[in-house]
Amino acid sequence: MAQINQGGSTGVPEVLLRFREAVGVGRVAGPKKEDGRQDLYWWVASSRADVARVGELVGPWLSHEKRAQFRAAVGLTVDHAPVDSFAWAAGLFDAEGSVSLSDHRTHPGHKVIESAVTQGSSRDAPEELTRFLRLVTIGYINGPYEQEGANELVFRWRLHRADDIRVVMHVIDPWLGPVKRLQARHALKTVDTQPVLPRGRPDWGSHKTHCVHGHEYATARVRPYVKRSPAGVQRRDSKQCLACLRDHARARSAEARATELDQQAT
Repeated sequence: MAQINQGGSTGVPEVLLRFREAVGVGRVAGPKKEDGRQDLYWWVASSRADVARVGELVGPWLSHEKRAQFRAAVGLTVDHAPVDSFAWAAGLFDAEGSVSLSDHRTHPGHKVIESAVTQGSSRDAPEELTRFLRLVTIGYINGPYEQEGANELVFRWRLHRADDIRVVMHVIDPWLGPVKRLQARHALKTVDTQPVLPRGRPDWGSHKTHCVHGHEYATARVRPYVKRSPAGVQRRDSKQCLACLRDHARARSAEARATELDQQAT
């Protein structure tokens, strides 16, 4: 038997129907209802011939672990390395990925965005996540975590910057199902339309214009400023007081000269 499970809150998940259409065998069943959880649906093939057909069709893209399952069940062998493609990455994201919003830790009413793909493994980071990261080239893999109800350790590929999430969604969008596509677009639209938070903490002094001795950061220079950046690029104001730095250097130099004179006198 071969089976794929998928949750759905509005009926049979479209991803299962697409899979059934692609492989041409098996059936979609469900829902299984459980309090506090989405309804569960599944695609299942329950004959040796159907399972073998599915393995032959999807085998080139499967991880070594899933290939081993087909080999044990129906004797199917795929020798070449798994094929990496954005279509495969979109399939993994459809099944195991998400783009979600959560409350900002320090700014009530503000949302932060995260994209994640979760996989279980008994020991090391799952092959699927390392392949996904290699394809999309951005993000990082966290774990392992122990999760209640999970049979294996949990690992996650994660991404937190909206622009980086936009890049990943762009490259897998042509193959992505409508549920995850709309989920990503809603989350990105939310963070795009909310006010931009000011950077830094003004109460910690990140926007001060003068040092503790009263020198102005922008004008306290030892010598005239010479622009090195390309034309049209505004220089960034220094947050280090150059007048205090100069006075400190002079004091250290005077101290060194006094020490040298003392040594010569003795």
